[in-house]
Amino acid sequence: MNHSKIRNINLTYDKVVVGSTLEALLYCYLNNTPFIFVELERPNRFDYFNPNVDLSFFGLENISTSQLRRVENGMSTSNKLIGISKDILWEKLYFYLTLAGLNPIADKASSIKLVTAGKLKVFTHKARMATISFKELIIFSDEGVSGLPLPVEFPEKKYKVYDWFDVRSGMKHDHDFLEDDNDFVKQILFYPTDRIDGEHNLKDAVAISYLSEWQLDDFDYSDINARFKTLYMMKKAGIRGTRNGRDMNDKTKFKYYAVKIENSHRELELLTKPSYQSTASIKFNTSTFDDIIRKHQLLDSYVARIF
Repeated sequence: MNHSKIRNINLTYDKVVVGSTLEALLYCYLNNTPFIFVELERPNRFDYFNPNVDLSFFGLENISTSQLRRVENGMSTSNKLIGISKDILWEKLYFYLTLAGLNPIADKASSIKLVTAGKLKVFTHKARMATISFKELIIFSDEGVSGLPLPVEFPEKKYKVYDWFDVRSGMKHDHDFLEDDNDFVKQILFYPTDRIDGEHNLKDAVAISYLSEWQLDDFDYSDINARFKTLYMMKKAGIRGTRNGRDMNDKTKFKYYAVKIENSHRELELLTKPSYQSTASIKFNTSTFDDIIRKHQLLDSYVARIF
């Protein structure tokens, strides 16, 4: 018996959002609006709120954390205050919007096609299709969406590049953050390694660069050279490798192995996107988190009652 029948679903909304960014979910939460998406676009774990942002409306306390920050250019060390990770709010919004029935396709969509000015077709990974009729379409992300009007501008592609490293020697130190004035390995963030269970103070590292498309194909900006620069910055900051016994010439001092790190993987985040012209029924929303908060009154909503 063949159980893989194609089932078509027909949905109708006044408004529907395309995208799963934090801004898209925030808009949906404040406006009780359903959303659909092809790719989950949750914030990176190291994308933090400003510690001054009040998140109490969402049932969250924006706890400030102090990070030890070293700036290579001026050889200065200071403390940097950060709020909680934006990923925490994203996860909460996604869960409660789904619970409220505002995530009708969930993570099943493989592509979205704009058929007319008032109709979308959403195709799933299992060859099923949903037809969504709407009066207004609000697009936060064009990822996986076809049939859109032609962009009016194509900016040069810029990427935020994450080079992840497994630290094999030099995991124990007080640094949280190293910074350089060059866009290649501009920042190095240290975090409790996920490779060891339980509570500990052993850290792995991720180097963050801001690169153009041509730089991604240039060996000078490769993950190998990112490792060399990360090693250099770690050593310059005074980070040492694993302890290797006492110094035979001075028993009050210890010897240390060299710092050793290994490339884990590289991730790319596209920072620039094409610009579109909105129409009567299709709105392209490029608002920031703060913009959306300012434009919408924080009123009681159906989703808010679930929080």
